[in-house]
Amino acid sequence: MLNSDRVSAPAGRVFSSIQFGSNARIVIALSGGGDSTALTCLARDHFAARGETERLLAVTVDHGLRPESAREAVQAGEFCAGLGVEHIVKRWQDDKPAAGLQAAARAARYRLLGQAAADAGAGIVLTGHTLDDQAETVAMRAARGAGRGLSGIAPATLYRRETWFVRPLIGCRRDDLRAWLTGRDQGWIEDPSNRDARFERVRVRQGEAGAVADPASFRQSFETRRAEAEAAAVVLSDHAIWRFDPSGRSADLTDPSAIGRAGFGLSLAIVLNWVGQGAYLPAQSVLEKVTAFVTEGASGTGMTVAGCLLQKTRGGVRIGREARNRREAGHGFDELIPSPDFAAAAALAARTGEPSFPPPPLAGYPYGYPE
Repeated sequence: MLNSDRVSAPAGRVFSSIQFGSNARIVIALSGGGDSTALTCLARDHFAARGETERLLAVTVDHGLRPESAREAVQAGEFCAGLGVEHIVKRWQDDKPAAGLQAAARAARYRLLGQAAADAGAGIVLTGHTLDDQAETVAMRAARGAGRGLSGIAPATLYRRETWFVRPLIGCRRDDLRAWLTGRDQGWIEDPSNRDARFERVRVRQGEAGAVADPASFRQSFETRRAEAEAAAVVLSDHAIWRFDPSGRSADLTDPSAIGRAGFGLSLAIVLNWVGQGAYLPAQSVLEKVTAFVTEGASGTGMTVAGCLLQKTRGGVRIGREARNRREAGHGFDELIPSPDFAAAAALAARTGEPSFPPPPLAGYPYGYPE
């Protein structure tokens, strides 16, 4: 298959499936590396064919971690000028942590790209994650144990209930993108940190993760996760199972027999996360302890878990905030909502009186790239 057919045609179909809206601007996250350079070219081709290149805004986040980063940001701007795409630079000017640097940089990228999108009136940020990134992420999470994270990177993620980060190239191989760029005589920037074995992702990348990437299994994992979230949404919406007190940030499980229903486990994790205002859903081991307490605990007993105090009542279980819990920064769905979890997040918002948020612009998992 010609390389243009391996990239341009399937990418065009994915772009056409994204609900971009009629007039809003679209932000492209452009580091200058091969993946984001290809994304920018593909997006420009797609919108230029519709006479809408002016809708695009490429944003480069300069992390300031290497002496070359400022010059590379200028190069990204020059590349965009050649395409006729507007470009701006956002700089990460906070203090850099000695530990957890990659996680902090990732959070900074979300924040700065989200700010750029808000300033531009854009509801979508396109990022250049590839099939190889997906395989690496699943391998990293698998090394830490089983869980919902094994479904990998979501094709779209809602950031702070306002901005969708969409990944149209999540089904495309990194090597195919670079071959496609080479065929266009388009260069890109090589970031030496992508070869720095101090970082876990680089070590995984240098291993076998990319070689065993299985697009079909990733799509199936996405569908499984979405089905679980839809089942949890039904449980969360059932007034006979859950009762919420938004002002007191507490909830009551009024029908413990619902434990056997599809989606109940995820609904329980979401409620604990909402009450305890945790950054992440509780682990499966935590849910197993809570389930045992619900089914076996005597009336009047209690337990603390995930920042919550659970009290067994005659008719069910009351879940409130643990006294030592001083968290004030919302909960996991306040920060990020992966698209397969959207139904469950929307059901929780409806039951707790929280504002609604925009639906995923990419409803399913991108497909059509050669495997």
